[in-house]
Amino acid sequence: MIDKSGRLFGKLNIIDLIFIILMLAAAVFAMSRFGVFSPEKAAGTADNKMLLTMYQEEANTFTVSNIKPGDPVSESFQNTDFGKVSGIEIGEPVNWGADQDGRQTAAGRDGYSSIKLEIEAPGTVTSSGLTISGAKYYVGQILVIRVGTSTLYARVEGAEQINQ
Repeated sequence: MIDKSGRLFGKLNIIDLIFIILMLAAAVFAMSRFGVFSPEKAAGTADNKMLLTMYQEEANTFTVSNIKPGDPVSESFQNTDFGKVSGIEIGEPVNWGADQDGRQTAAGRDGYSSIKLEIEAPGTVTSSGLTISGAKYYVGQILVIRVGTSTLYARVEGAEQINQ
């Protein structure tokens, strides 16, 4: 089986074999992490809809003004489609900082706005979180989302099931 030069069947080095096994294990782990083997992702949640509310305390005004109802929303880390924007609420920015006495206070900033998005998303709301396209999310979680041609660091503020 192993010859004098340490090759398996005269062709494959043991170190090469270990490397190949490790690479295959890493590939299987990565595929399972991204949900390739997940039955939830395969089954989908096309019939279940939720109203997802996301909020960013402070974003550039030009970014906020670029977002329109109907814009597609997706999350960039797991590349999950969140559906489309159904409502937008633009307000004063909230920028937390310390005052002269060291107390945390909220203040505004020129050129910035807060934004609250309502998104009609495919998925389910359960007591253990939100499931969208097989991926789990939670109220309070901060996500990098793409909205149309804009990007936001938005917090999941809430979700309610529309139909089931």
